[in-house]
Formats: sequence, C-alpha cells, structure tokens
Amino acid sequence: MASIQLVVFALDNQEYGIDVLAVNGILRSKKFKIQLLPGIPEEIAGIINLRGQIKYLYNLRNKFHLMDVEMSDESKFVMLNVHDSIAGLMVDEVTDIVKMDDIDLEQTPVSISGFTNHYIKGIGKVDERLIIILDPEKILSKEEFEGIKTTENEAV
Repeated sequence: MASIQLVVFALDNQEYGIDVLAVNGILRSKKFKIQLLPGIPEEIAGIINLRGQIKYLYNLRNKFHLMDVEMSDESKFVMLNVHDSIAGLMVDEVTDIVKMDDIDLEQTPVSISGFTNHYIKGIGKVDERLIIILDPEKILSKEEFEGIKTTENEAV
C-alpha cells in the first residue's frame, strides 16, 4: 500500500498539506524582513534573503481570496522546491507532519477540479480532521515563475 507524508499547516483555521518531498524547509517568519517589490502580482508578498539568495514569498491568503491578517509569532514560511527553484508560502502556522495511506486519501471531485482551485490534489482524513492536499507545482504555476523571471530581467 502506498503512503504519503505531508507537512500540515493552518491558514484561516483550515488545514492544508503539502507532500514533504516538495518541502525544502520551514522558516520562522519573524526572523526575516520581507522586501516589497512594486509591480508584481498581489499573490507575491515580496522577497527575502535566504542564505545570500533571493527567494520569493507567496501570500496564500491572497491566492485563496481570504482576509489578510498580520503575521503572528506562529507564522511560518514553507519553502518549496518548484520549477527548478525555491519559493515560499506564507502560512499562519505549521501544525503537524502526518503520514497517510491510500485509504485515508480521496481525490478531488471532478466537479471542482477544473475550476480555479485546480491546485487541490485531494483530501486527506486523519481521525475527524480533513486536510486539503495541495499540489505545489500548480499553486506556484510555471507561468508565475516565468513572469517573475521576466520582471527580474527588466529590472536589471
């Protein structure tokens, strides 16, 4: 039986998970200064200096059309390996790391997979909890990354 291990995080009192194999690291948000960039999409919160390299941070609250809130001491950046690069997701809190078997997973219903939430891979069940499993390659689309590279080249 196949299984998946997820990094679980909270966003607006909902639980989301991303395959641990896509996660490059988890950072405490208070240890970094986010530099804002003019003219970038609202989903991008800005950039941080991570060990001498510039990394982009995505604001999932904006992407998911949730109310924006101030970062707390529990806020984290979940850094992902996507599209041959590393980028971060701003989350309210990392809550858990869970292992799930196929029996605990349900695929995204066809009726919603074609809409704007195409980045949902499925739903995981842990006891009474439901965890929305996200596809990092689709949350941070290749088009968004190409747009960032274009913006970087224009700024140089």
